[in-house]
Amino acid sequence: MLTFPLKKEWYEKIRSGEKTVEYREVKPYWTKRIAAEIARNYPNENKKYCLAMTSIASRIGSSIEFKVGECRLRLGYTDRYLSATVSKIETVDGKCTDLRIDKPVYAIHLQDVKVTE
Repeated sequence: MLTFPLKKEWYEKIRSGEKTVEYREVKPYWTKRIAAEIARNYPNENKKYCLAMTSIASRIGSSIEFKVGECRLRLGYTDRYLSATVSKIETVDGKCTDLRIDKPVYAIHLQDVKVTE
């Protein structure tokens, strides 16, 4: 299951429903974790295929439209969590996100957010 540590500001906005997309810079760290989660949800598929699919998504404008699964959103490194379903992951220009960076960013679309504290 993907776990995203969040600063209090973003945790509260996701909890209230104000924010429905979490952003992470496209880096090997997140690419590997996303690919592993896809492979877990599609056990009959070759893991290398899932890695290739995820690397394709590292290009701005690409997206992963198949089921990624449930994730946890953690307030910093505390024991307070939200759970949510990841409906889609796409790659967008980081300048247009709350990260405001000039790099590709994974836009992780969240649905059915629930408090699991």
